[in-house]
Amino acid sequence: MASPRTDQSLSLGTLIGYSLSAAPTSFSFLLFMVMYLKYATETLAVSPAAVGTVFLIAKVLNAVGDPLIGNWSDRTETRMGRRRPWLLVGGPFAAIFGYMAWAPPASLAEPTLIVWIGLSIIGFYTAYSIFEVPHMALGAEISLDAGGRNRLFAWRQVVRVLSSLVAALLGSKLIQQGRAATESMSLVVAILTVAFIYLGVSRLPKERVEFRGRGGANPFRALRDVLANPHARLLLTVIFIDSIGTGGIAVLTPFVIDHVVGRKDLLQILLAANFGATLLSVPLWLWLSRRFEKRRLMLWAMVASGLAFGSVLLVGEGDWILVALSALASGVAVSCSNTLGYTLKSEIIDCDEYRTGERKEGAYFAGWAFVQKLAAGLMIFVVGQALEWSAFDPAAERQSELVLTTMVGLMGGAPLVCYLLGAVAFARFSLSEAEHARIRRELDARSAGAAGHTGTVPA
Repeated sequence: MASPRTDQSLSLGTLIGYSLSAAPTSFSFLLFMVMYLKYATETLAVSPAAVGTVFLIAKVLNAVGDPLIGNWSDRTETRMGRRRPWLLVGGPFAAIFGYMAWAPPASLAEPTLIVWIGLSIIGFYTAYSIFEVPHMALGAEISLDAGGRNRLFAWRQVVRVLSSLVAALLGSKLIQQGRAATESMSLVVAILTVAFIYLGVSRLPKERVEFRGRGGANPFRALRDVLANPHARLLLTVIFIDSIGTGGIAVLTPFVIDHVVGRKDLLQILLAANFGATLLSVPLWLWLSRRFEKRRLMLWAMVASGLAFGSVLLVGEGDWILVALSALASGVAVSCSNTLGYTLKSEIIDCDEYRTGERKEGAYFAGWAFVQKLAAGLMIFVVGQALEWSAFDPAAERQSELVLTTMVGLMGGAPLVCYLLGAVAFARFSLSEAEHARIRRELDARSAGAAGHTGTVPA
């Protein structure tokens, strides 16, 4: 009688393939979040309120579609597996729509340009979900033990941060150089997106045969199961609160560095400080996770994140050192949830299997993505409306005090309040590592018993 495959599949090729396939979409996602609002308003001459509204519509539609994508990927049955077809479709479409967003025809008047931007951004985020939700779900399947999942998602986090760092250093610099450089960059990125995803996916192990046909019966029942899981329900609340706070940080960063601090030339350096701190602290969080429970580490990291982001409230003209310190501290703190959070989510999914006998990774990761994108979309909309309300003038050498106060308040105050509220809520999270270990042993025993009863050997 053979046991189901566990951590033995985590070869170097698997770690590289899984993480490498996530690199190009991370690059593009970072550029959209940090640079697109500024690029659209200052280079394409579109009003910030219009762009903010486009992002809200795109995020809402994207968030609503995530649970459907998650459930459909759970129920997909092909010779390639449940997840691979989605990865191989989502990547090329993300490349196409990403290029369209950054390189609209120069002849378009503003009303038509807004429509073009809207279709491009909605298309990009939809394609991103088609890739990202099944990709995260696949990570929860490749390894079933906490140590293996920590390693797998840590590799993914490292590569995602590296690609985001390249986007921050090189991509944002090219965008600042104008429309021609941006269009050339976006074409290269589109080509590399397809190449990296296909190369990475080709190195992944075969998907688990024993999970085939065990997805939720329909999206509504899957949603009901997610909401019935108390651990998932609490995490949904916390993610929504935190995402309200952080939703405006990325889009406001270039505005604050340029107009509040007055050091536009330091944008790449300050972004690099944040991503560098995130990257270098991954081993720290892995080391701490072997000594302390993930949920406790994540709780204190939330508090630290709120305080780090909140320090932006003190920023004024020339205070680039304070911004750098905030970037470093927030990078270290946020790295905790990005390194350990996916393992925590995978353990919540194991609890659902323990209760329902189904494997609904797609539905769960889609649920968490839904609330995150909805909150982020709302906050980007608020930022766009707030810039319009405060009379932001992209042509002015110096903005009014109302504009500067609005930028700083949204970038520092919102995350400070929301992260502290999120930490209070997350303090009630009750799934311990000991309890999950008991559940995992029971699930492995069930799987081994089923294999022995049928005389089959899981792949």
